[in-house]
Amino acid sequence: MIEIHNCPTIEVHQYLGARPTPDGSTTFCVWAPLADQVLVDVVDGPQAIKMEKDDAGYHRATIAGVGAGARYYYRVDGGPPRPDPASRYQPQGVHGPSEVVDRQFEWTDQRYRPPGRDELIVYELHLGAFTAEGTFAAAIDRIGELVELGITAIELMPVAASAGRWNWGYDGVALFAPADAYGPPDDFRRFVDAAHAAGLAVFLDVVYNHLGPEGNYLPEFGPYLSSKHRTVWGDAPNFDCPLHGDAVRRFFAANAIYWLDEFHLDGLRVDAIHCMADDREPHVVAEISDEVAAWARENQRQVMLIAESNVYDPEMTLPRTSGGIGFDAMWCDDFLHSTFSVLRPGEQLSHRTYHPKTDLDHTLRHGYVYEGTLRQERRRSTPDRRVDSSGLVYSIQNHDFIGNHPLGVRLHQLTSPDAHRAAAALMILVPAIPMLFMGEEFACEHPFRFFVDFSDQHLRDAVVQGRRREYPQHDWDGGILPTDPAAFTSAKIGTQADGDAVTLRWYRELIRLRKQTRASGLLVDANLAVRSDLENNLYVLRYADENEQLTVAVRLSPQTEPDDVVEIDVEGDLAMDSHGVEGQRASEQSADGLRSNHARVYRRSLR
Repeated sequence: MIEIHNCPTIEVHQYLGARPTPDGSTTFCVWAPLADQVLVDVVDGPQAIKMEKDDAGYHRATIAGVGAGARYYYRVDGGPPRPDPASRYQPQGVHGPSEVVDRQFEWTDQRYRPPGRDELIVYELHLGAFTAEGTFAAAIDRIGELVELGITAIELMPVAASAGRWNWGYDGVALFAPADAYGPPDDFRRFVDAAHAAGLAVFLDVVYNHLGPEGNYLPEFGPYLSSKHRTVWGDAPNFDCPLHGDAVRRFFAANAIYWLDEFHLDGLRVDAIHCMADDREPHVVAEISDEVAAWARENQRQVMLIAESNVYDPEMTLPRTSGGIGFDAMWCDDFLHSTFSVLRPGEQLSHRTYHPKTDLDHTLRHGYVYEGTLRQERRRSTPDRRVDSSGLVYSIQNHDFIGNHPLGVRLHQLTSPDAHRAAAALMILVPAIPMLFMGEEFACEHPFRFFVDFSDQHLRDAVVQGRRREYPQHDWDGGILPTDPAAFTSAKIGTQADGDAVTLRWYRELIRLRKQTRASGLLVDANLAVRSDLENNLYVLRYADENEQLTVAVRLSPQTEPDDVVEIDVEGDLAMDSHGVEGQRASEQSADGLRSNHARVYRRSLR
């Protein structure tokens, strides 16, 4: 029998949970170090099968005649039936039995190679709201739209099973089980396989800083959760426990590798990485980075690790050999909030304070406003020179930006369509990695509010009050409650035909131009100079090398300002403006300045 605690961490996921074998039996394995006895109850099958416990606290049993599709519970020391902590599927929800899943799948993506970091154009989406059906299978039918738009990578909000019929995904409790509302695990595999066939990478948002409040049975199995640390969202994992911390760290690292291995994902976005409480060295985030890198080398796979750090972390993308964390990229929301502070001065959608006009100029010139690490508090910072922004993920709206507003409204609704398109020009034509939120490319009119479906009334009430406490700057009386089914159903984005054709064309042209100038080597930090007229909210990016020049000129004015005309000196042929002028017809246009709430882009060949 394999000693799990001695096997490499990159192999642990292969043994946790229920593993069917070709001989028609299934081997069950669960870590429960404090339990004297764990029993397996197979629904409509063998009952009270005692598992054998090893010295490291892993309980195992092999049961003949039990294969894929069988459902089962565990009982810990005579307690009630509970789902498997490493369940691969919860077809009846997080309180129901776990299902044995066949881990074999006929993949067709053997020749697929994901885009490099410099090629990334990311599209964040929520599986339940992306289509009317809200399933993996239905999402396959929209992959073609993303290809036509020019997207190169899909980033899925968390899919790990959480309580209820719908959820943003950050209340996951069955971390190895795709949510049953989206379809069975093989449908997820089909979605990834179809995305790869279309040339798109697929990243998954994973949550390792806390567990959801309903259906979290991990404490009944052992010391998975910390008695020392806690987050504002719930219980924190027990990463730094002197006695059990190693096994807990392996459990979460195994989960990361599981998604990459069994679903062929191309990367992970690790949620609120700065909230992964751990007093040990190295930090658990660095250990997960090491294990993912080891797995990628072993399997000859290119894998992307993206941190939600929210601010610039100078250690995050440094190699491990240089004392860094070894991630490939990080969310840097300074761009988003700085842009918003210009468009809606006096409003804040972040706990950090952003100053109108000056902070956006600072971000464009230096790459960020705030910095902090896993060990150091966040603070304002002005670097001596511009940081390499190729590993920073910029957006002008994401799930948090929209959903943390009481009405769940989008940027074009808070400002204007022209302001939205101007902000998009900055986002897509900076060297950082651009990320769109589903529907923004066609100015979706549907809100994206926070939504949950807990069955416990106490939790439902706590969510409502918690939103008010976490974002006291908003008036929550006019919005739909997160527990109202309409919060979810109204979030479905609808079709492109329901949106704004001018905005959709604008996004396609911006992405096309980004790809061209990235490929030519022009759109990089070293070629960028920034000019700003803060009095008039003018922001100009100028790129130049020996072959060509590109000028991106925008005015980001608050909606209440008069629609006057501000002249700015630009050179070159007009490549496009915010009404979607195409570059091929641009030479007939005059470079006559920048209009309020608009963006214009000029490109000139020097050969």
